[in-house]
Amino acid sequence: MREYTCFIVDDEDLIIQRLELFFNELSHRDKRYVLVGKANNGLNGIEEIIKLKPDIVISDIVMPRMDGISMIEQLKAELPHTQYILLTAYSSFEYAQRAIQANVLEYIVKVPLREADLVRALDKAAGILNELKKKEAEFQSLNVSVLENKYRVRKQFFNELIRGEIPSHRASDFANRMQFHFFQANYCCFIVEMNTYGSFRNEYSAVDQNILKYAITNIIEETVMNGGNGVAADLSDHRFIGFLSWENNRSDMETEYACQSLGGQIVSYLHQYLNQRVSVAFGGPHRGWESIKQAYTEAKHVSEDFYYHTEKVVKTPMHRFQYHNDKKADFQQKLADFLIWVNRKITKEELENALANLNQFVTDHKIHKSIMVPMIRDLYRDITMKFKPGNKLYTEAEEFPMEFMAFQEQLAYIGDFTFEYVHAGQLLHRAEIMSAMHFIEKNLKQRLTLEAIAEEVNLAPSYFSSLFKKTMNEGVISYINRKKIQLALELLNVRDYSLLELCEEVGIVNEGYFCKLFKEYTGDTPKQYRIKMTRYESR
Repeated sequence: MREYTCFIVDDEDLIIQRLELFFNELSHRDKRYVLVGKANNGLNGIEEIIKLKPDIVISDIVMPRMDGISMIEQLKAELPHTQYILLTAYSSFEYAQRAIQANVLEYIVKVPLREADLVRALDKAAGILNELKKKEAEFQSLNVSVLENKYRVRKQFFNELIRGEIPSHRASDFANRMQFHFFQANYCCFIVEMNTYGSFRNEYSAVDQNILKYAITNIIEETVMNGGNGVAADLSDHRFIGFLSWENNRSDMETEYACQSLGGQIVSYLHQYLNQRVSVAFGGPHRGWESIKQAYTEAKHVSEDFYYHTEKVVKTPMHRFQYHNDKKADFQQKLADFLIWVNRKITKEELENALANLNQFVTDHKIHKSIMVPMIRDLYRDITMKFKPGNKLYTEAEEFPMEFMAFQEQLAYIGDFTFEYVHAGQLLHRAEIMSAMHFIEKNLKQRLTLEAIAEEVNLAPSYFSSLFKKTMNEGVISYINRKKIQLALELLNVRDYSLLELCEEVGIVNEGYFCKLFKEYTGDTPKQYRIKMTRYESR
């Protein structure tokens, strides 16, 4: 049952007292209408009404300083959905005419004031507010549907385009329909890559992943449009594609500056607004539809350097790595020596030192990702094979989830996995999961991140995320959110918190996201839950 907040404006104390008594008595038989405030003239009324944003305002017409209709005329622009009921002791045609022009809902004579007229007016206002809410929800749903379809169409279009499956004349026709007019000017392609996509998939449901991807695409595109012209689209898995366009010819240095500036803004905004860490790679300048596939290929090659970065970097063709693929045999020998050295007696410190030596070699002599990845995957496989006999964890060993990891992440994952694997049966990291749960419980009112918790228990974030989900059958973020909602329920069982107070108490900044989570876990909004609890307590 929806609640409607009401506000009274009248310069007569007796009328205000009469209306307060009316709402008090009404609350015993109809809990929908709640009186939230009162004022004794139009000017004070405006100030309080804008602050409280009531659903229904009941106001006198003739008052000192500002009359009721003038007050309503000023409030309409600020609160277009609020419903207004006028009380008057005068039956002047002028007042009635002004009330109609101000789109006032009801015009009630207050001498004598009949409660039946007030109840009828309140019910009429409630009906209108319900219809407005229903239409708003339908409109919002339609907007979301249109937006989702737009992003799906774009994703398919750009995927087919970069694979060369769409001829240039068809691409041009589609672009005109989508109002992409910039491809005939100078442009460059860029790729935005999520830095922690493995954890992202572990922590969020498929629905939430899609919502966040829409939000990421939107922020990328808005950032591009603020700096000139262009477009963005979800490409696949952890990657987004974008195009930055400009009309006039630019020098190489001007183009480099524009790309670095845009890339830095995208990295900063996605971290600031969505807490997502990304890196951005730009290709060189191009012109015309025929060059799009080549423009994408250039950006894709630049993005391969992300493998040797941690996170939040911007790469351009002017700042590529030099690869030393001739060092492959030397590194393979180092991996073979490492495998021979690993045994069940190693300490965590010894293992970390050995991995640091491997990392130092690769820092000095970078080997291209296409060559390095198979070698790291083979190392993981060889470790599981070496300690297979009698290892209780062997049956739990999964395929190395390395597809979306950078090199240092892969090495850290192997380090944590190896230490647990060679000490199988001691349940070392199960104790660390317990420590993580204790840390979460102790800091539940803070804004917790996967990285902060992993650091607390001294595990690589990607390995900790994978291990937590395997141990708890639930992702870290999902576990934290569930605990936060449980805390919110405990608080609501004690007293009636406002939405803002609840968000502050459980460490969730976004009120909309908190309401979504609350309803997802309980089936009710916080207000609906509290109403149910109040009814239960009154029995």
